[in-house]
Amino acid sequence: MAGRTRNGMKTLPMVLLKNREEFWSRAEAQDLRWSELPSLVVFIGLACALYGSVLAGWRSPRLALYVAAKLPLLFLGTAAFVAVFNWMVAALLGSGLSFKSTVFAVFAAMAIGGWILLALVPVAFFFLSTGLAYAGTPVELRFAHNSILMTHVVLLACAGLLGHLALHQGLRRLVRPRCPLAGLFGAWLAAFALVGCQLSWILRPFVGSPFYPVVFFRPDAFERNFYEFVFTEVLPFLLTGGT
Repeated sequence: MAGRTRNGMKTLPMVLLKNREEFWSRAEAQDLRWSELPSLVVFIGLACALYGSVLAGWRSPRLALYVAAKLPLLFLGTAAFVAVFNWMVAALLGSGLSFKSTVFAVFAAMAIGGWILLALVPVAFFFLSTGLAYAGTPVELRFAHNSILMTHVVLLACAGLLGHLALHQGLRRLVRPRCPLAGLFGAWLAAFALVGCQLSWILRPFVGSPFYPVVFFRPDAFERNFYEFVFTEVLPFLLTGGT
């Protein structure tokens, strides 16, 4: 998945796993090359595909294949949108970050999140193997679906957050002293959360409701939003125990 190049140099995903200090030192020295970015893209895609196949396995093998394709789209699409926004914010705040430095910083955070997702695959598989209500009453099925959904939302959010905490440590070295680092990082983190959550809503289903047929995209993909769904349907149902 990620190892060494033909000339013996470690690929960026392996550098981020074993020695992040080396990555940020190269970023600070403007020594990262565009030709190295594909290694991050491929790694993120493969890590998300593996996690996605487990994520949707409780519903059906077909949905598992769909999500193995869609979760990389979610992470890489979020990174692409956020990278442009982050660069504009960085320029407005006088960070001194170039477009290339911003892109590599964003994809590095996503790659770190990818390593965390790989570590969480056994956890996700555990929830799959426990057999959470593959059959039962409508209330039991809905409770199982909502429980699995929120579990994966939390796990994916943790992967993204930990990746961005590593990003925060790197930004300390890359931005100019006068740049408000807290404001810059806060804007970047907010953009990641907003774009990622809404894009996940558009690309749904990921977990797969037992009350809907298995499809690649929902026909109402652009109706409502992620936050409305979670706070008006999922959480109230779980907190009341389905009553």
